[in-house]
Amino acid sequence: MRQQLKIVLLAVAFMALIAGFVNCAKSGPQNTQNPIENGQGSNNSPPTDICNTIDCKTKKYNLFIADLDGSNVRVLKSSSYQDMTHPRFSSDKKWITYTTYNDLNAQNCATSDQGYLNTEIRAVKLDGSDDRVLIPAVKNELHTNDYWITPNNEFTYLAGPVTSLKIYRASVDANMKLVGSPKHIPVPSTIVPMDPQANGVTGKIVFPGLYNSGTGFVKSIFIMNTSDSQEIVGLTLGRDHKGMVIQCSNSACENIMENDPKISPDGSHVAFMRFANVSGGDGFGWHIFVVPVTNKLTEKDISYQHLGSNILLNDTMPEWIDNNTLIFSTFNFLSANNSVREIFKMNADGSNRSKINLPAGFRYADVFPFTDSDGKQNIVVNAEKISASCQAP
Repeated sequence: MRQQLKIVLLAVAFMALIAGFVNCAKSGPQNTQNPIENGQGSNNSPPTDICNTIDCKTKKYNLFIADLDGSNVRVLKSSSYQDMTHPRFSSDKKWITYTTYNDLNAQNCATSDQGYLNTEIRAVKLDGSDDRVLIPAVKNELHTNDYWITPNNEFTYLAGPVTSLKIYRASVDANMKLVGSPKHIPVPSTIVPMDPQANGVTGKIVFPGLYNSGTGFVKSIFIMNTSDSQEIVGLTLGRDHKGMVIQCSNSACENIMENDPKISPDGSHVAFMRFANVSGGDGFGWHIFVVPVTNKLTEKDISYQHLGSNILLNDTMPEWIDNNTLIFSTFNFLSANNSVREIFKMNADGSNRSKINLPAGFRYADVFPFTDSDGKQNIVVNAEKISASCQAP
């Protein structure tokens, strides 16, 4: 079981590794205000000068808020020390929550390159003030992927050691303080859960899981009630690009990854990302798929028409802007140590694909659309600065 759960985290670790690739470019930030440097980590005051590379001394990690079209960019938070991912907008429209990392790399910078262990969930107000720990870090555990259930200030998240991952739901008061203890949302013992996302309107939660059928292992996207595991349904079966189901003989299941499922606002469809490179040069990388909730096993690859079978081109981490529009991160491996990460949007059938123009000089990954208290559509996105040098000073 230990090995099985360890391997399940490969999908997340793979994405974190990609995000850590370094691109030595000279372009810098544009159209941004002065960054806000706040205390990081569980103790809220780690030394930022121990990060001894130019990368880490130039406020490499950022959270930006912008209009939906990429204009009017504001810096919510910057850090020289610690990566910040999975930004979300709270249901009371006052906070951004996000995941930070407490593992250190060779340069003594907090990093996501080593996966999601030792992570915590934090919250910061929309003006960058009152940055605080929401779910504290615990050694050798992960705490990530929080999603707010509207209209109440309640959220779900994934937590635990790799040997015992669980989905939780928790509530906070108006001051973003936990009310009571988080509650475990049970899933069948034959399924290892990852990446949960809840929909407060329908009362459903969707997540990828590695299912042990007794004769093999299959990766699937599951949907069930947020309160319990009643009426659980498997919406997909992990497949290769030719539509063949991949049933692994062991828990490694390295040939199929299904991650980051998201329920549309009306609860009718689920978008997710799939990696299925099992046929050499004829395979593909990460693509976005959409499946109707009422018609399981009919998922459609909406990225292929744009990316084809080029494994260096990838669409990842979709979010719904509305019932017909997705926003997502796309990346292109130009070389072993040079990649481009940008934000795009397109319709749920793959049409009307367009790039959202954000400031140059950054690598963008997690993006989350939200409507503020004035009814204006915005996005919050994590932005990793592309440094002027890759050498230590």
